[in-house]
Amino acid sequence: MGAAKGKTLTALTEPPARPALAVAIDGGNSKTEVVVLARTPEGLTERARVIAAGSGAGPEAVVTAVSSALAEAGADPAEAQQVSAAIAGVDFPGDETGHRAALAGLFPRAEIEVVGDAVAVLEAGGGLGDALAIVCGAGLNAVARGPRGLATVPALGWVSGDGGGGDDLGREAVRAAARAEDGRGPATSLLGRVLAETGMPDTVTLARAIRDGAVTMRQVGALAAVVARAALDGDAVAGRLVARAAEEALLLADVVTRAAWGSDGAVPSGAPAVLAGGLFADSGFRGAVSAGLRDRGFDPQPLAFRPVDGLVRALRERDERPADPSPDTRRKDPR
Repeated sequence: MGAAKGKTLTALTEPPARPALAVAIDGGNSKTEVVVLARTPEGLTERARVIAAGSGAGPEAVVTAVSSALAEAGADPAEAQQVSAAIAGVDFPGDETGHRAALAGLFPRAEIEVVGDAVAVLEAGGGLGDALAIVCGAGLNAVARGPRGLATVPALGWVSGDGGGGDDLGREAVRAAARAEDGRGPATSLLGRVLAETGMPDTVTLARAIRDGAVTMRQVGALAAVVARAALDGDAVAGRLVARAAEEALLLADVVTRAAWGSDGAVPSGAPAVLAGGLFADSGFRGAVSAGLRDRGFDPQPLAFRPVDGLVRALRERDERPADPSPDTRRKDPR
């Protein structure tokens, strides 16, 4: 019997759609952290996490570092729908423009947000709610989110009036040592500690070495740890330097708090205050700043997540929120 003849039906199936991506970028001077998230029925799920070279040399350096990280993760930037980037050096309104344009060339289909790196710390500890963050490492920065929106400061060092960061504290250690040696200032254990740390026989030789670059400014900034140890051991001069650094941190916190909550607006009791940066490893500095923040109504807590995870947290929170037809102004900088 012959085979029955008829049409042969071939099922044409589309290849399964690859999940859309969201990308979080923490672009620091020393390293760039990238987290790739895939949208699944369960929400945004982490697909890859990569650390690449630092991106502190401008927008093109950011793109180079992120491109390298995406290639290592096997992620196609054209699949990204959302990109949230916190970049070191985004200090003034408008600084984000070049970074956003450069990232748009890499992520052609994505909605791109660029903020300063301290915002990642804020969102790591406080999510998208009202909160304060203080970052004190080599420099000092603070950012707050309140009823009036997001409040930031330039945080460019001495040119923007800043003091109290690790670099500043290291310079003060050298100053105190020199003044103790020639009698202009009080005696302090910082003299012997600073010379031992830098390997110099006296502060005149140290001054020459700093001038000539034999002792780098990075090494000077590292003397902040020497000040912290001397303060813990009861050195009065070092104790005053740590207390002054804590006062500077609280003064900067007051500036962004007033901008975010208004000069007459009280901070809700227990609002989160996120503390991040190497100087907070010193218990004396951390204790002084924390006490001042509690007096102001905040609940100070050390940063429990990596800053890039703040961006991840915020991306997930936004993804889970119902659509809101009204514009969201919570991200606006009220300056």
